[in-house]
Amino acid sequence: MYKITGLFLIVAVVALSAQQEVRIKDVARVSGLNDVQIFGYGLVVGLAGTGDRNQTVFTEQAVRNMLKNMGIEMPDRHIRIRNVAAVMVTGNMVPFKRKGTRLDVTVSSMGDATSLEGGNLILTHLQGPDGHIYASAQGPLATGGYDLRDRGMTHIKRNHVLVGRIPDGAIVVNEYAANTLDGRDISLNLLTPDFTSAVNMAQSINEQYGLQNLAAPLDAATIALNFSAVLRQQGNANLIQFISTIENMTFGIATQARVVMNERTGTIVAGGDVKISQVAVTHGGIKVEVVNIPEVIQPMPFSLGTTEIMPSPAILVDESNAEMVVLDGTTNVTDLAQALNSLGVTPRDIIAILQAIKEAGALHGQLVIM
Repeated sequence: MYKITGLFLIVAVVALSAQQEVRIKDVARVSGLNDVQIFGYGLVVGLAGTGDRNQTVFTEQAVRNMLKNMGIEMPDRHIRIRNVAAVMVTGNMVPFKRKGTRLDVTVSSMGDATSLEGGNLILTHLQGPDGHIYASAQGPLATGGYDLRDRGMTHIKRNHVLVGRIPDGAIVVNEYAANTLDGRDISLNLLTPDFTSAVNMAQSINEQYGLQNLAAPLDAATIALNFSAVLRQQGNANLIQFISTIENMTFGIATQARVVMNERTGTIVAGGDVKISQVAVTHGGIKVEVVNIPEVIQPMPFSLGTTEIMPSPAILVDESNAEMVVLDGTTNVTDLAQALNSLGVTPRDIIAILQAIKEAGALHGQLVIM
């Protein structure tokens, strides 16, 4: 018996109000303090025959150049690279990362290696977008998985073994000089630009600090801070303490009414500030079952035929009775969920209903389909 069925998951997230109190440091960053993405080309050695094959020319070249720099020269025919893999090493330097400190790096295979499990990264220089070297990485990889093969007959694999990480595997050798604080031009950048949030943040900073001209919104994402006003009020004010105080202040962030749906998984996430005008909803579902009852066919007596089993499919269609529910005006997501649950609809049906309500102009919010 074969049935057309589906398993879906529905998640409802309901906000208490359109504005919630959040810390500034959780939703904004000080402008000018940017992360630096660094990268480099390197070699991973010590693999158990799972490295690049001889067809990977750049791996052979890298091994040959490395040995040549160490004073060792070998004919091409003597180079075997099955225990070596060419990789790209990437990392992220946060602001004010000082010389001598460490950071995590990610190592990814570039050639046709089958696994980086058990490998060790040779010293690799990491450069930034400007071409300057900021760190050097080296150390054993942690792939968090395995790839077992037995002469091509058995293959057991867990997780992705062509990408690994080296915790604290890179050492900063040069600091990124662009991350500086001078106190003359300080501003905060909202991670999600919003005019209402920018105004609320500026007003909250002025009220909590007791200065009316301390913070001013410049646009939907930028709030300028007037540190000179703090210096006039407090002659010995410290810039770092000032930024720390601002970061830990709270304000009411504005959120947009939004419903996010993923039809592949049947997941629906909606905010509590989504409103629905008065609308009548009716929905009927159709259930289709494909039933297969095998039928045994016997050959004629004294014949040379054999017993055969023939499939005998049958299609059953069951259409449920549709009921109508009227949703009053100013209905929120909680009321809508209760009403749709009373209809006994599935998450996939709810997605179709929400799309129809949006098309009818009764859903006041943004509908996002992933």
